[in-house]
Amino acid sequence: MNNTKKRLTLKQRKLLNAAMIIVALLIIVGVNILASVLVGRFPNLEADVTSRGAYSLNATTEEYLEYMESKVSVTVLTTEEAFSGRTDDSGSSSYYYQVNKLLKEMSVYENFELQYKDISAASASKLSAEYPDIDWTSAENLILVEAGDRYEMLTVSDIFTYSQDYAYYYGMSVIESQSIEQCLLTSIQHLTAENTLKIAVSTGNSEFLNEHSQVYAGYSGLIDLLEDNAYEVVSLNLLTEELTDDIDALLMLAPAVDITNEQSEKINNWLENGGEYGKTFMYVPFDFMESSKNIDLLLEQWGMKVRSGYIYENDLSMALSGGSTPQLTSIVNYADESFTEDLKTSALPVIMPYSMAVEITDETLAAPMLTSSDSADLLLLNQEGEEPVYEKSTGKALNYAAVATKGNDDLSKTSNLVVWCSYDGVSVSAISSSNFNNAPYFVNIFNKTLGNEAQAIVVESVNLGFESLTVSSAQQVTVFVIFVVLIPLMVFALGIVVWVRRKNR
Repeated sequence: MNNTKKRLTLKQRKLLNAAMIIVALLIIVGVNILASVLVGRFPNLEADVTSRGAYSLNATTEEYLEYMESKVSVTVLTTEEAFSGRTDDSGSSSYYYQVNKLLKEMSVYENFELQYKDISAASASKLSAEYPDIDWTSAENLILVEAGDRYEMLTVSDIFTYSQDYAYYYGMSVIESQSIEQCLLTSIQHLTAENTLKIAVSTGNSEFLNEHSQVYAGYSGLIDLLEDNAYEVVSLNLLTEELTDDIDALLMLAPAVDITNEQSEKINNWLENGGEYGKTFMYVPFDFMESSKNIDLLLEQWGMKVRSGYIYENDLSMALSGGSTPQLTSIVNYADESFTEDLKTSALPVIMPYSMAVEITDETLAAPMLTSSDSADLLLLNQEGEEPVYEKSTGKALNYAAVATKGNDDLSKTSNLVVWCSYDGVSVSAISSSNFNNAPYFVNIFNKTLGNEAQAIVVESVNLGFESLTVSSAQQVTVFVIFVVLIPLMVFALGIVVWVRRKNR
């Protein structure tokens, strides 16, 4: 009996070696295909290595979607391929690609349904019959959001911000940022809210939020902020219009002209609301108002008085660094925890630049909200002479903001008057900064005083223009193991096998 092993022929060995190489390549290709399939099915498996997480959801968005109780359907009005590859006038598809990635991230949450539907062949009349409140002839339509039988359309202009420079100099529409997360959360809040609360913005006394004001653009972000948090915002001229029962809050931002007796009566009657109360009036004083007699009388009835001077913070740990007078640009203390308990974090400060001071004259009605240190002075305004005049600290904190409450006998029904003493504390720059709590705190004032249980939602828009790539420690380890260890080992092992087999020919 012959025990000698049968040796393979040269041709057979070549075929076997080729087969082993093909199998190894198929394994590598298969791993890549599997990874692509898994990422497509589970988008959160995909690594985001941008420095600001441009392709990852904001923590606010993740938390909102995690605890969202209502079912929401989001329909992109084209195919996924066409949507993610859509370009602006510069030929770039980066922002559409980014928005699509974020939508896929959102789709992993239980109550968020994402679909793509090409409506290019659908008739406008058929779509209008199903969704009559949408103009289906508009080329701006992009994403349909539905919750039950309620719906909204998000347009290109809602989601993307375009470069003014490119539009002005070249007549081109070039995207410079996107805000899909804020747009969707705002839309979801609108569609799922049981009641939409209405805030009237006063415009009849030369206020900053009058569209004809020269400074309107610097403060109009406040309107966007309130609308982003599911409030309906309307303009109201108290000289010619009435404060109707459907208005839940009134905002008067830096009026240059004092209110009239009639306006004061309108505000007081509206706050009392026939004994039902439930209203909020927020007043932001203007430091250069020539006369404020009537508004002062109104505040006096609510136990408060605005002092004609800026809070000058002597505690430099609370003075924001930078600028010629950092003592007038102050970080403040939270004095009332009821206005911070629903914030994402109270570790971030509120900043109140060039803030006047509100004095509490009746502690049974009013209480401080935001305060200075105990060492702050008051830099008096409208004083004669070149040298500044200070009212020195008495060892008691000054108030940047305060709230007064009135209601029925047992205070089961109440209205509130809030004095916020820094109009620069609600400027676009202040409420758009993620370093300060100005935006969520301001929204939270209305949420708390109006009994709105929603949490303030502020999601920063994303600009990809200066994005850089970074890799976390965990991602570095993963990349190292795959590309520096596993793949080279596989190639090395394959090479050893081929070498041994060829040596034994």
